[in-house]
Amino acid sequence: MDLLRTAFTDWAKSVRMASLWANLALEDLHDRYRRTALGLVWIVASFALFVMVKVLIFGQLSSASTAEFGIFVTIGFGLWAYVNSMVVDACTAYMHARPWILATAIPYPVFLLQAVLRNWMVFALTMLVMAVALYWKPTGWSMRAWSVLPALLCYVVTSVWLAAILAPVCTRYRDVYHAIQTGLRLVFFATPILWMPADSGKLAMIARLNPISHYIAIIREPLIYDRIPSESWLVVLAINVVGLVLAVFVYASTRRRVAHWV
Repeated sequence: MDLLRTAFTDWAKSVRMASLWANLALEDLHDRYRRTALGLVWIVASFALFVMVKVLIFGQLSSASTAEFGIFVTIGFGLWAYVNSMVVDACTAYMHARPWILATAIPYPVFLLQAVLRNWMVFALTMLVMAVALYWKPTGWSMRAWSVLPALLCYVVTSVWLAAILAPVCTRYRDVYHAIQTGLRLVFFATPILWMPADSGKLAMIARLNPISHYIAIIREPLIYDRIPSESWLVVLAINVVGLVLAVFVYASTRRRVAHWV
């Protein structure tokens, strides 16, 4: 119980230190694009060009119209880019914060929230391209589109518990970080981003077995096809419940050892 109480105290303190992890996240982005002429515009430009090339090449292999396939890839790849970046940054959150962890008494969740916010800042810029792509949306708008808001909230929750689990595990076992990086490259091809899953068959089965497919579906389906993927919502909510419970246990049991591992 003492470990749990201390863990919750750490998180409560970290939430109140929002200005600190927000400034750290901003500084990270500033350092990444320091002395560049375009700065953060590079995020939007590189994402837009990357998607454009993928649509031009892989669109030739799809039976869908160019407009539909273009939106499908733009939204899918934008969501995948966030998931991929968030997982990688979650793995290295404590490693990158090593000087702070060794020299200060700042609660560790500050560095986890820093990683989450930094990725959301980048994600917000890529969402501009995704929003423009919706101009060619094949269906009309309805109230179902508002389901994107709770879906994005699910992304936030997942990002937090994912960081709480992966940061200490990857800090203690560095091979896990490299294994996850390799795994993400493989999972990309098993995720319906450059290919459109059918209602049945092997591709449909692959999409159903891939949890990232469900995370993408709860945003892409209502935006493009005006439908709520109930199965995907159940999967995402179940993953979040299990993830939150596991994150509490992992953080509480590892917080005292992090300084020795970094």
